[in-house]
Amino acid sequence: MWIALPLLALAGCDGTGDDSADSAVASFPAGIVARADGWLRGDLHTHTTYDGGGEDVGTVIALAEYLADPVFLDAHPEYADDHLDYLSITDHRTVAQQDDVDYHSDALILVGGEEFGSDGHAGAHGITEFVDHDPDDDATSLADLVAAIEHTHDQGGAFSPNHPFLPSIKWPWDTRDHDGVEVWNAGWGLMAPDTTPQDLDEWEAEHGIAASATYRRAVDAQGSGAAFQSLAWVEAQLMRGQHKAVIGGSDRHVVLLPGFPTTYVRARTPDEAGVVQGIRDRHTFISRNPAAAQVLVSVTVDGTTYGLGDAIPLAGETELTLDVRVGRADGGQLRVIGGAAVATDEALATAELGTRWHEQDVVGDDTTVSLTRTVAPGDWFYPMVLEPLIAPGATAEQADVVRTLALRSAATAEEDFTGLAEVFLELVDQDVLWNGLYCDPVLWQADKLQCFPPDDEGLASFFVPDLLDRGLNAVSENGGLTDWCMGAIGSPILFTQAP
Repeated sequence: MWIALPLLALAGCDGTGDDSADSAVASFPAGIVARADGWLRGDLHTHTTYDGGGEDVGTVIALAEYLADPVFLDAHPEYADDHLDYLSITDHRTVAQQDDVDYHSDALILVGGEEFGSDGHAGAHGITEFVDHDPDDDATSLADLVAAIEHTHDQGGAFSPNHPFLPSIKWPWDTRDHDGVEVWNAGWGLMAPDTTPQDLDEWEAEHGIAASATYRRAVDAQGSGAAFQSLAWVEAQLMRGQHKAVIGGSDRHVVLLPGFPTTYVRARTPDEAGVVQGIRDRHTFISRNPAAAQVLVSVTVDGTTYGLGDAIPLAGETELTLDVRVGRADGGQLRVIGGAAVATDEALATAELGTRWHEQDVVGDDTTVSLTRTVAPGDWFYPMVLEPLIAPGATAEQADVVRTLALRSAATAEEDFTGLAEVFLELVDQDVLWNGLYCDPVLWQADKLQCFPPDDEGLASFFVPDLLDRGLNAVSENGGLTDWCMGAIGSPILFTQAP
């Protein structure tokens, strides 16, 4: 997490041993998406020294590239075809990183970006010109944000509010033309406390304006954490006819790696323009890492087949078959979340958000679920895939570590990462943590954080093995931790009125 990672550097221990990186759990199965079909995976939210800290541009790019390095793949063969394809460096309020001498890659598509804003943050992707949150230097206003979205679009870019329910950087602004929402920032379970109605009341009083009706409706979704509130905001926007992509980002500053979570984008062309247009087309889904759960959707209407993020025109009520294909989630659970339009903001205030149209256990590494349902213009749905919190094959001791990690992650707040840092005390080699020059892949252990050699100055950077990554992405519901971690979320399909 962007604010957590410097605090995690306060703790560490000797993690050397003779386990090497032999897998402690079952290996990953093959994926269900293919680059040949346009699916590219990457990270839309990373930072460098152009933010005043962390690693330089060349190191961040090298860390993202290292997921395809032969040394890494020898220890993690499950990543053989699961490296990153693109990377967006989104330093706060600047695009200067794009002029850095090391801003280039032979292995990655680099997507120009900026983390826009001060009072509320957003990712502006596919841009080369700075997008200003307060051009008149008179405090950020809604008009400034509307102009910023327009400026991003004028550059051919895509605009998505980041971590919109982070208490000190909320996005209650009534913007309508943004392209997506970052619903998954760093670990799903990190920064879990809800934004409360009182928090929102205080924001409105401070700014002297009303929050958007869709945002206020999402704030009412209490008990499952800020990430679920971000997803509830996507649902509330759908109910008012605002169709947005879901994206995720690591918010990587130091210590952990780009690509966790991973945003898959179906790109028409394998380049920066293709990635950005894929976001604007809402052809996206998020997975907790490049080798974790995957999900696809297929709906055929009048001979045309539609997929994730599409708007499907209907003449009226229609019985359809919705096919949802789930990969790499054996033992998990598929949820198909759906809802319907409401006519007014007043109706939205009391309307029920998305409900589970379907819920089913996932058996196997490639499972297709067909759901027949009558839908009408204004209806919408999206898929959610949960994975077991405890990885198959984990020992009892490893399971205890993961549960503790999950509990401490859920308890994090903007100013308190102490409990999480204490867990990392048992997972990081302190000597390497403080000096990346000491990183030696020969000493990697399967159930410890594993240093990455490209980061050889100052604080080291670490790969989180799947066993532990689940703990950072634990799912809470109704105020309590569940036995699931978040595996994947797909952009919603919206049924529209045919001309």
